[in-house]
Amino acid sequence: MSFIANISDDVLKGFYETECCYFESAHFDISAPENLQKYRYYRDILVRAGLSDTPVIDVGCGRGGFLLWLTGNGWQGDCIGVDIDLKSIPATPAESGRKRVVAFQEGRAVDLPFQAATRSLLCYFHVLEHIRGVDAVLEEAARVLEDGGHIMIEVPDAERYGDFPIGTAFWIGIREHVNHFSPKAVCVALQRQGFEVVSVERAMVPTPEFSYPSLVVLARKGGSGGTEFRSSGEIASFITGSQQGLKNQAGTVRAIAAEHGAITFWGCSAELFSLLPLIGDLRFSICDSSGIKQQCRYRKSRIMGPSEVPKEGALVIAPYLHGDAIEKAALELGWPEGAIYRLR
Repeated sequence: MSFIANISDDVLKGFYETECCYFESAHFDISAPENLQKYRYYRDILVRAGLSDTPVIDVGCGRGGFLLWLTGNGWQGDCIGVDIDLKSIPATPAESGRKRVVAFQEGRAVDLPFQAATRSLLCYFHVLEHIRGVDAVLEEAARVLEDGGHIMIEVPDAERYGDFPIGTAFWIGIREHVNHFSPKAVCVALQRQGFEVVSVERAMVPTPEFSYPSLVVLARKGGSGGTEFRSSGEIASFITGSQQGLKNQAGTVRAIAAEHGAITFWGCSAELFSLLPLIGDLRFSICDSSGIKQQCRYRKSRIMGPSEVPKEGALVIAPYLHGDAIEKAALELGWPEGAIYRLR
């Protein structure tokens, strides 16, 4: 496991409370065909392990897409979603719209709202990469699970970042991802809290915006032995290579600014905020189409709407994933084609 100390706990807390826009991102659309395919993938892992219709607690459930999909597709076990972010949790039961009701509760992964040894199955999809205290999370899971109860964890498979690159700083630029896991790291962390690893699944899993290397580990409380997993690669060289790529990207941006004079970045993204500290005292403007982001500032400078920005100098499109759509919008707003650049 690699831990990147690029953000403090206080800054991270402020990000989730005031800046995080997960709830408005198509990436988390729980009705998107790609996400439905992903939910089916999770369900199939549970079924293969003999856990059909087991009551499920989804810790960090967000909009509750997995649980709503389960109940809508015949799962007979009770389903409860837990999340610290009240903005993301759907109303219960009106938004579920299913025959079986999914319950949602506010709660923290390190302090679950359940009594000891009362639960059969806990799921953590894309939770552990966000939390520094992984041991505390797994210790709490062990507390609420009954003997023989199961835990399923999914994180991005950091050993395979390099096999499926999205852009120079995509993976290391997600500042809320403080941990990057190998399969062995997840297994060792589980075993340290008394879990026996049942299975390790590695696959490319779809989302509406991109497919990613997924790592799913299923483990059981108690027992001994279980699956031994050897690492097939290492993460540090990918991270240091990404850092060098960012430095090269900063040099390119400085050259663009020297050629065009004024420079505007379009897209408040993790990629952009990884780059900005590297471009020195270069003067620039930032714009974004999100109304929420237009309410924010970067070093006292307001984030403008795209139509507010003077069409002067160069436009640099920051997000790797939405470059085509932004470039089309920029051309429609009157930016000359020769003045548009994209970070990659």
